[in-house]
Amino acid sequence: MTNRKRLRTLIALIATITLLAGSCGDDNSATQEELQAAIDAAQSAQAAADQAIADAAAAIESAAAAQSAAGEATAQETSVIRFAFAPDPVWDYLRDTGTLATWEAANNIRIVTSETWDEFTYFAGGHGDIVSMGTQEIPVLENETSIETVTFGKYNFQRSPMMKRSEDSYNTLADIPAGSTICVSSPVSNTGFWTVAMKQLHDIDYRVGGGDYNLIVNDHFVNPTNLLRGDCEAAVVIPEAAVPHLREGTIEIMYDGQMPFQLYSSFSGIDDGKNHIMSNLFTATESWYDDHPREVAAFLNLWEIGIGMWEANTAEIVSIYPQHFAVESDEDIEFTIGFMQGANDWFVETVYMDQAWVDAEIMIWELMKDLHADNPNKLPDDIPEPRFEVVAAPG
Repeated sequence: MTNRKRLRTLIALIATITLLAGSCGDDNSATQEELQAAIDAAQSAQAAADQAIADAAAAIESAAAAQSAAGEATAQETSVIRFAFAPDPVWDYLRDTGTLATWEAANNIRIVTSETWDEFTYFAGGHGDIVSMGTQEIPVLENETSIETVTFGKYNFQRSPMMKRSEDSYNTLADIPAGSTICVSSPVSNTGFWTVAMKQLHDIDYRVGGGDYNLIVNDHFVNPTNLLRGDCEAAVVIPEAAVPHLREGTIEIMYDGQMPFQLYSSFSGIDDGKNHIMSNLFTATESWYDDHPREVAAFLNLWEIGIGMWEANTAEIVSIYPQHFAVESDEDIEFTIGFMQGANDWFVETVYMDQAWVDAEIMIWELMKDLHADNPNKLPDDIPEPRFEVVAAPG
């Protein structure tokens, strides 16, 4: 653990002890047993965090040893992975706990990152080896750029739900009069999911620039305000952009509270007990992937460790990096921690894919071929199928 994090924990512990001790001195409301219980709880939380980091370091060392035993020696010149992705709390946690540095040393690999919200454009410009990209974006990228890709891991799900004002009775888009205005963040991205869902669920032509509704584009963080003041009848935004309003109950999630990855099974004909569709997959250029099997395996191992740390330390990560969840106040941080528990967690349980999961995931490409000819998310009938590769998890 870094000295900075240890200092933060020590300060919190001292503050807790001081408050309780002061309470004892004023009115004897806090007993010695309560004081000791607070100390024990703080020490227990610290021990759990330390253990998670120690487990991550052990996993890195084990994976590196396995690679060496298999003849994949790391004595050669340091390999570099150019990775483009949106700002991410798990990545920051891997870095700030020292886990990333341990992994880089153990694997003789250095990751050079480019944090961008427009991974599509960055990758299309040839600036990265690996990028995080949504399932529905991959065939569009290949079709528009002729870049051949390989997708080899998964990270987090498409999460932007459709929302309404709490006083309105809508549950689905079909409940909203045709021609009404809907606030969205982009003609593509999460609109790519919702245009397929609306076609399959309600036979609604849902797209920017035409169709059965008037879709207007604004930033995620502007659209909740637009919704509340009546500029639109529904809005599709990332949950974190609406946290204060969700917490206060002025905005509610439609479709029985489901986010896209929870809704897919209701119209796809696939009910495999797994979540689909992905907002972020790990996708590489085909030439890089085929030439770097060691780096691919190590990269997935790093992110599998990151997912384990997320599951073990969700509350801590949200509290340390509230900016990644667009929250500031203690109330909004606590709400976000609670919202992310259980079924609402849009991070995967494992980064490793299997073929059955892949087959169910990419079926949405067939549904994208059924869209209106003027829909920017429509795929040509003869579009080549991008390559997905199942990489086995370490034994």
